[in-house]
Parts: sequence; C-alpha cells; structure tokens
Amino acid sequence: MSKPVLVPRSTLYFHKWQYVILFVLPEASFLRELKHERINQSIRYRNEWIARRGGARHITPEVEQTLYDACDYLLTRANPFKKVVCGNGLWLYTNNLEDFEDIVTIPTGEILYINQAEVTLTANAVTLKNPRHAFRTYFKDRWLSNDELAVLRRYFDTRRTIFRLGPGFSNLVTGRRMWMMSNYFVDHNEPNADFLINMAVPGIVRKTLPIIARAK
Repeated sequence: MSKPVLVPRSTLYFHKWQYVILFVLPEASFLRELKHERINQSIRYRNEWIARRGGARHITPEVEQTLYDACDYLLTRANPFKKVVCGNGLWLYTNNLEDFEDIVTIPTGEILYINQAEVTLTANAVTLKNPRHAFRTYFKDRWLSNDELAVLRRYFDTRRTIFRLGPGFSNLVTGRRMWMMSNYFVDHNEPNADFLINMAVPGIVRKTLPIIARAK
C-alpha cells in the first residue's frame, strides 16, 4: 500500500476519519448494502431491466462473484470504517489503514488514491487559494426520483451564471446518475441559495459554508 497524501482540511473526514481510500472496482455501487442477498437482488433487477430496455452493461457471473468477495472482505475488517459508493468508486474512510493493506487482492480492483486529513484550515468554512464565490452549498446523500431530478436540472440550467457546479454535482445534473452524494456542491454568492434550492426540491441541501481565501 502506498504512502497517504496529506490533504489540508478544516476537519477530519466526516469529523471522524483520518484516512480515505478510493478503491476502483467495476460495479462498486452494488455494494451499497453489504449483504449477498441484496447484491443478488440488485443485479437481478439490473439484468432484467437491460433485457427489456438495454442501455447499460449486463452484470456477468464473474463480476457478481467479485462483488460477493468484496462484500465478504469488507465485513471482516477489524475496526469500524465508513463506506461510500458511486458508480465504480468505493470510498473507504478509516482510522486504521492496516485493515485495508491487502484490499488489492480483490480481483479487478485497484487503489486510485489514499489521502490523509491534515487539519490545518479554518473550521466551518471552505478555504480556497483564489476564491471567486462567497458560499459553498453541499447536498445530502440521497436518491432522487425522476421528477426531482428533472426539477433540479431545470433549476440549475436556468441559473448557469449564478452557480458554479462542483464536478460530481455537474455529472448528476448533466448525466444519467440519480444518486446524490454528500460531497456534491455548488459555489455561489447568494446568501439565501440553500432556502431557494430547497424550495425547488425540498430536503436536498445539507449545509452552506462561507468560502475564505487561504492565507499567503
């Protein structure tokens, strides 16, 4: 396992975890629940949907077995950790890197990065080198219905000059994803943006923080 990269932050990851590992594994999103029966059910639904409509990759028995192996691996870790999945990405937040030293033994998976939180920035604020906006609004980790996603896309499509969309949120608004993650954000100069966004799609805003310039 490679040495973690220090990342300046205002808090530990999720106020609790010192390290984050991004492990890339095909169809990692099926590991949202670490239960074989739930993985099997989700794969069955996906393959049945593809058979009727097409448009996505069929999950092979080999990929399914790898997901079971990954599930079993995660369930046998010695210490608590937090798991976040999206697409082919599996983010593992931990205070015990040694628990994941052999994670690369999971077939077809690879570590993209290991970061370590270096708590040196101002708390309850977003610190940027050259900020262009005054606020950053984060969203909740949740599933969006088709109607909610359509409203969200219309809302931000008509306000392109007001908001700067973060990379993940931009993929959600312009792509085919329907799961919104808690690290998705938009930057803006509107103090009441969280209230207005919640009016468009109720309950999706997690918090809004001020953006400050990093000390030179």
